[in-house]
Amino acid sequence: MKRKKAPTADLETIMPILIGAWRRFRQIPGPPDRLQTREFRSVVDAVLKLQAKTDEKGQSLIGTDYFSNPELLGAYLLYFWVLHYQEGLSVIGELPFTPRRVLDICSGGAPFAFAAQQHGALEVYATDQNVRALELGAQVIGRYGNSLAVRKWTCLKEACPVEGTFDLIILGHALDELFPDNQKGWRDQQNTFIQKLLNRLTPQGCLLIVDSSQEVMNHRILQLRDTLVAAGVPVQAPCVWKGDCVALKANSVCYAQRPMEKPYLLKEIQRAAGINLGSLKMSYLIVRRPDAAWPQLPEGEKFYRIISPPVETHHGTRYYLCGTDGKKNLGTRLKLHPASSKAFEYLKRGELIKITNALEQHHIYDIVEGTQITIEAALGKPVKEVYHDD
Repeated sequence: MKRKKAPTADLETIMPILIGAWRRFRQIPGPPDRLQTREFRSVVDAVLKLQAKTDEKGQSLIGTDYFSNPELLGAYLLYFWVLHYQEGLSVIGELPFTPRRVLDICSGGAPFAFAAQQHGALEVYATDQNVRALELGAQVIGRYGNSLAVRKWTCLKEACPVEGTFDLIILGHALDELFPDNQKGWRDQQNTFIQKLLNRLTPQGCLLIVDSSQEVMNHRILQLRDTLVAAGVPVQAPCVWKGDCVALKANSVCYAQRPMEKPYLLKEIQRAAGINLGSLKMSYLIVRRPDAAWPQLPEGEKFYRIISPPVETHHGTRYYLCGTDGKKNLGTRLKLHPASSKAFEYLKRGELIKITNALEQHHIYDIVEGTQITIEAALGKPVKEVYHDD
C-alpha cells in the first residue's frame, strides 16, 4: 500500500454541494450557492453554540446527541465539517501507506471518512449514534461521486457493527463526548476503549486521534500519548521523541498548525461570529499497534519536529524543537545562508528536520558555517523510514 500523491481539498466543488445538502435538509428554498441574510444569521448563532458547546439555555452539549437539533447539525455541515475535512486531509497524509479499509468512529457528517476516501481508501465505514448526521454526510459524499457505508453505532454500549480489522481507525473530536472529564473513572474507561481500537488494527494499521488545540484538550491528548507510549504503543506521528512528553513536563501546549483554505462562506461565518482562526489548529496523534515498531530512522542522526512558529528574540528568529534527543531551541548566527542551511529561512511549524554540524550548547542549537538543515518530512507527509533486509 504505497502512498499516493496528496489530494487537494477541492472546496470549490464541495462548498456548493454542502450548501445544497443544507437546503434540502432544512427544507428551505433559496439560491443554490449562498445563504440569505436570515439564514446566515441563524447559522452563525448555531456555530457559536457549537463553538461554546452550550445550548440556548447555557447547558453543556458535551455528552448529548446535539446533532438531533437540526439547526446545530446544519451549522456543523456548513462550518465545522469544512474544518474537520481539511484536518483529515492533512494528517492522514502522514500515514506511511494508503489505507484500504477504514473505520471512522463518532463520524457525525463523515468529514474524516471523506478525507480518507480522498487519500485513496477503498472501503470506508462511518459510524455514529445519530443516523441523520451519517445520512447527511453520505449525501454530500454521494453528490461528489463517492459512496460511503454508514452504520449506526452507540460505541460505548454496543459491539462494533463492522467485523474484521482496519488499516486506519479514526476518532475525530470525540474524546470529551465519549468520556467527559467530570465523570468518575473517565480516564480508565477512555484508555480501555483505545486499547480495544488498537486490537482492531491490521498489522501495519494506525489509529488516528484528532481533537481541539485548546489547552485542556491538548493536555488530554498529550497525557494519552504518554500512557500509550508507557504501555509500549509506538507513535507514527507527530512524535519522534520516545520519552515522556516534554511539553507536559513544562505545563505547556504542543499542537499542530496547518494551512487552511477559506471559501467565502467560511470567511463570512468567522467574521460574523468573531472567530479569529487563520489556520488549522489541532491536537493529533497517530499510533501503531503495540506489537509494531516505532518508525525506523537512521541511527546516529538527529531529527526534530518543529513545535512552534518562528519566535523573534533579541538573538534573532528561533524555533522550538522536539526530537530524538528531547527538546531543543534552534537559531542562526548567519546573516546569509548557503544552500546547506537555506531551509532555515522557510521552516514551518510541524515539519520534521534533520540537523548536522550545528553549534550546540546544552539545549540550544545555532546554525554556523557548515551546518546542514534538511526537511525530512514536510507538512502532511510521512516520516521517511529506513528498511533493513532480514
